[in-house]
Amino acid sequence: MLDAWVARDRFQNATALGAFLEEAIQQEAGVQRRKHAALHHRGSGIDSGSHVTVPDVEEAMRQLLAEVHAPAIDHDAALAEARAVKRAHAKAHVERVGSRPKWVLQAIGAVAVLVGIFVFQRWMTRSSENVAVDRALKGEEVQTLTSGRGQRGTLTLRDGTKATMGSESLLRVPPEFANSQRTVQIEGTATFAVTPDTVMAARQFAVRAGDLTVTAHGTVFSVRYYPEDSTAYVQVSEGTVSVHDRVRNTRQELKAGEGLRLTRDGQLGPLEGMERDVALAWTRDTIVFDKAPLKLVVPELVRWFGLNAQLADESIGDRPVSMRVALASSGDATKALTQAANLAITFGQNDRIEFRDASAVPPAPAGKKK
Repeated sequence: MLDAWVARDRFQNATALGAFLEEAIQQEAGVQRRKHAALHHRGSGIDSGSHVTVPDVEEAMRQLLAEVHAPAIDHDAALAEARAVKRAHAKAHVERVGSRPKWVLQAIGAVAVLVGIFVFQRWMTRSSENVAVDRALKGEEVQTLTSGRGQRGTLTLRDGTKATMGSESLLRVPPEFANSQRTVQIEGTATFAVTPDTVMAARQFAVRAGDLTVTAHGTVFSVRYYPEDSTAYVQVSEGTVSVHDRVRNTRQELKAGEGLRLTRDGQLGPLEGMERDVALAWTRDTIVFDKAPLKLVVPELVRWFGLNAQLADESIGDRPVSMRVALASSGDATKALTQAANLAITFGQNDRIEFRDASAVPPAPAGKKK
């Protein structure tokens, strides 16, 4: 009707006005039919009683003529009716739109449940594997391989992996090794040249050293963990390894040339420089000390050279020692220590070597002159 009023100057007579109105009604009826069809296409779930029936052209004309000759409009009632219709359409729209995400939420919930189940299963699998390994390593049938003081040697495990053990070390090999799993336990120090598993790729070679589990990925690596020490060490020569702190559940990847240290209180850090040289110098046929207290140096010489020796004077136990000694000769080692720490050697019971402060030992009597 507003369009007719705007275009009133174009109408020469009532016939022109009627034709204009009829065309406008046909256009509007077409628009409403398309909207109605679109609602049916998109909106399943809407009550059919809430839809407005779209009139055809003749019905629209009758409604228009009735409105033209109708009495004065009650504007307040019309406004209330319009608002009611608007609310009804808004409600239907919200219900239609709001109903769409339900399947999405259900799908998200299902995915979350599946992820939770998967994570739980992985955790249960790892937990059961750890329990099985613990039981195997503590079983009566576990094979125990040891090296004594002053001993080093290389042995081949059942899967072809070569283990070079340092002095005073112990390697536990469970009976299931190379069958259902490939995990060993070290107390001491060793270098492992790992043979890849060609039968079962998931059966990776792993070494337990205290709280650490070192898993190899086609690797040559060294581990040092003496239970009396305050720190465990890992150094990778070839390939990569995964290091898992089982107590704190932390993991770290190491590649060739990298190492790490784990202290007894859980501090994890890189193994670098002189500390790396000291920890694993034996793999290069030497031992190294860098300002180490004398009370720790003497036990290391006993371990690596098989000496029957002790520090006789505990008051000099904190004296710092720095030296590098080849593992080939125990005589060279004792001589190097006396020079580095200003010590003298005496002999006690059972020919035991006793290291003392050189200034506290009287010089040996001079030989008689002829």
